[in-house]
Amino acid sequence: MHIREAMPEDNDKLEQLQSKCPQGTNLIVSVVNTPDFFGRAKAYESYKVFVAYEDNRITGSAACAIRNAFVSGRPYRVGYEFQYFTSPDCRGKGVARQLHKHIEDYFMSHSVALSYLLVMEDNLPAMRLFEGQGFKRHRTLVMRGLAIYKEMKIGSHGKVRPIMSEDLPPTSELINKTWRDYDLYGATSAEALAQFINRTPGYRLDHLVILEDEGEILGCLGFWDWNQVMRITLKARNLKMQVMGLLVDIARNFRPMPRVPRPNESLNQWCLTPIAFKNLQCFATLLNHLNNRALLRGIGQIFFVCERHHALLESLKGFIRVDTLMHLYIKTIQQGVSIENKPVFVDGIDL
Repeated sequence: MHIREAMPEDNDKLEQLQSKCPQGTNLIVSVVNTPDFFGRAKAYESYKVFVAYEDNRITGSAACAIRNAFVSGRPYRVGYEFQYFTSPDCRGKGVARQLHKHIEDYFMSHSVALSYLLVMEDNLPAMRLFEGQGFKRHRTLVMRGLAIYKEMKIGSHGKVRPIMSEDLPPTSELINKTWRDYDLYGATSAEALAQFINRTPGYRLDHLVILEDEGEILGCLGFWDWNQVMRITLKARNLKMQVMGLLVDIARNFRPMPRVPRPNESLNQWCLTPIAFKNLQCFATLLNHLNNRALLRGIGQIFFVCERHHALLESLKGFIRVDTLMHLYIKTIQQGVSIENKPVFVDGIDL
């Protein structure tokens, strides 16, 4: 078995293999990067996609990204590992372990201090794999899914409008102020924010809105349209989703309710990023605005990720939600680097 960097001509083979590798144990989801397999990774400024191959046949793939972030108050280079999958007939042969070793060697050659990754709550094979490679579960976060099914009222405080290029400096300052005390957060700038918008498939300048009052930016909220970079299909619902589906079907007899996705249904979803706010009311105003915009475009759910007890979760009046736990795993690469028990920041693009 050999490892190499993926090439554009691998696109179709990688999509075909990915379609055979759904994620999860009870809650099972198929995610296929399409039409550009590499579009998912292009959200990162510095990324690599690797493939494992044998006899010119691709047997697995994994991706990684490097960025700057604060760990225990000090700046480091950190690595993120994502989108591992292995051909079903090659599982148990060490393909994922070899891909991880290749990524870790790449990180070490680029002075990365630690590596992190996210594992969905009941993906037991992935947990066992990465724990066996030296990763430790650092924190359990929540990916909150909000059902889009009715129009929400928007408060009268301030004006919600699309961001313009001249708004990028104060908006980036507000993003930094919102998350600066969080581990794994890397400071942004007007230039970095513009580059993210320009390079990311499924993201445009008008996907980012701000709340302004008397010339002051009070909040910003953007969305990454997953439909333009991946096809997400629900293969099986876990018990939590089954029970919720039953309760929602009953409640629909009395008031408007959303549809709970059913097996083999393709999902239309947005991921919220970036998020910044002066107070929770600002976030709620922006969220309600994007809800109404999503409703007009037939979007079924919008998602964001945060700490399980974050104040953001208290500002969702009127929404019906489905929470999925996301385990944050961390592996230290450089000696002397340790992550404390501070709140952590995970960007929506990591989902």
